[in-house]
Amino acid sequence: MATIYSTAEFDGYIRVGNNPTWSTVRDATDGTSHSRSDKNSFFAIRTSRIPARGGGYVYTIWRSFLTFNTASISIAPSEAVLRIYGYNADNADMFVVKSTQALEFGNEDFDSISGWSSGDNEGNVTKYSTEITSWSTSGYNTIPLNPDALSDMASLSEFKVCLIESVHDLRDVTPSTNDPNWSGMNYSDQTGTSKDPYIDYIAGTAAVTYNATFFGTNF
Repeated sequence: MATIYSTAEFDGYIRVGNNPTWSTVRDATDGTSHSRSDKNSFFAIRTSRIPARGGGYVYTIWRSFLTFNTASISIAPSEAVLRIYGYNADNADMFVVKSTQALEFGNEDFDSISGWSSGDNEGNVTKYSTEITSWSTSGYNTIPLNPDALSDMASLSEFKVCLIESVHDLRDVTPSTNDPNWSGMNYSDQTGTSKDPYIDYIAGTAAVTYNATFFGTNF
């Protein structure tokens, strides 16, 4: 089994926050802040509704983006798993989806998700995983990658993913309670590699082609 670590300085989060209108936050094209240098984040994948001063609520969304160098992979792996080391919070359900952010991404990449549009995006994006509904904060979370991901690992030299909250953000459902709805993770800027995001994969094999030559017709 081979291993690819998330590319240092090219992973992190983008957030849009503290706006009184859900649609303004969720359909934003630009974030209000981002980081590619944090070692970890309590709010790596997040949607929230928080009471505002003077009444009403404000909404916040965080999305995490990762890049893996897959230039050396020319044949789709036979299988692969994404491993994310959790951190501090474990309340959000999520998907791993195909993304298109710049390597040195910034606020302008908040909606850099393949197929993204306004409204419910569950059928528009390219999902790389099933829905993730449990999360460990004390070790690696193992996320099997699907055939779309395996194919893109071979066809793309930079395999990019977004971890997106699924109940509200992906499906465009306004949070109706103030309950915590976020999960944390460690990024590649964490010292060493013991908590870095990485992909384990089993290399694929090329299809075998047979050439048949027939001599004579005595059969």
